[in-house]
Amino acid sequence: MTLLKNFKIFCKIITILLAFCLVFSGCTTSRHLKDLVIVEGMGIDEKDGKINITVQTLNVGINNASQTPQGNMTVNTQKEGSSITDCLNNLSKSLSKRMFFGQNKLIVIGKSVAEKDISQNLDYFMRSSDSRADVALCVSNSSAKDIIESKENDASVPCENILYLIENNEKSGLSALITAEEVINFYLDKTSDIYLPVLEKKKDESVRTNGIALFDGGRLVSITDDDETAGFVIMLSKAKDIYIEVEDEALGEIGVKLSQIKCKKSAKAVNSSVVFTASVSADMIIDQAENGVDTSMDSEKAAKISLLAEKEICRLCEKAFNLCRESNSDALRVGKYLAKDDADAYALMCNDWKKYYKNSSVDTSAKINLKKISDNTQLE
Repeated sequence: MTLLKNFKIFCKIITILLAFCLVFSGCTTSRHLKDLVIVEGMGIDEKDGKINITVQTLNVGINNASQTPQGNMTVNTQKEGSSITDCLNNLSKSLSKRMFFGQNKLIVIGKSVAEKDISQNLDYFMRSSDSRADVALCVSNSSAKDIIESKENDASVPCENILYLIENNEKSGLSALITAEEVINFYLDKTSDIYLPVLEKKKDESVRTNGIALFDGGRLVSITDDDETAGFVIMLSKAKDIYIEVEDEALGEIGVKLSQIKCKKSAKAVNSSVVFTASVSADMIIDQAENGVDTSMDSEKAAKISLLAEKEICRLCEKAFNLCRESNSDALRVGKYLAKDDADAYALMCNDWKKYYKNSSVDTSAKINLKKISDNTQLE
């Protein structure tokens, strides 16, 4: 009996010791945030054959938890090197703490890098332990440093503010958000090309979106204007609500809001060319009419406005498609839809895809569901 009792005590001691080992071994591999430099954004530029990296890091200098951060609480640091990894190593040498990329929200690629070829830098996003698959990528229409160093109306974390800007503008058809993982998948796909949102620094040192960058392989070839951007985002089915204007002889200029926007896409081979079909559906609210106070709005006029809106949607989509095709950029992934809808044709065309893509055409259609006429028009 005594032997059994001693054995039970021995087992308890071993269990307690094992628990202590597990607890303390976990602590030894962890790092406290105060021992890290937290990266919130990174810019990539190139000058004289050298890569220049600008990182935005949190300046955690508030010791009293009762204090509230006021204004910008970040620091921007720049270093150059032969590659992204080399730059980051040089940055580490000048910082007193290890850089932590777990919160990195934004990577900005300077126009000089994008126009040359970003593919040589994509290896960093695929293999580096510092890279995050869900970090947002974008292009600056000047230098990436300009965007990273923007003040954003003295926001606490400017790069976080810029990410929210891209997200919100995508919903309104003014930009398109894309992650590092999506960019890599597009680049590795046999026929697809990359697209990235374009950012521009304003005179007040805040940032605005300014089109979508289209790539041929790894090289920037075109940037969309406002119409092409709207059409591009509509075909991606990423926009939540878009404001467009149409014109009627009786009602003048009419503003309409589109919501529940969906685009069904397909592709098929016709002889030696490809036809890309984009069928858009949306709900519409007639927001305002130039002559709405003087001219009553009956069902016939509402139907006419719906038809005008459908034509405008088709125009925007066709304009976006034509720019992609003329730029030799399959950012709308026409080849992907051909592979899905006409596998035999894709097998014949994929090895010389750009030749067939240059001869492609688009067939657009739109169906508008009128949901509401706003109160500032008269309804008979």
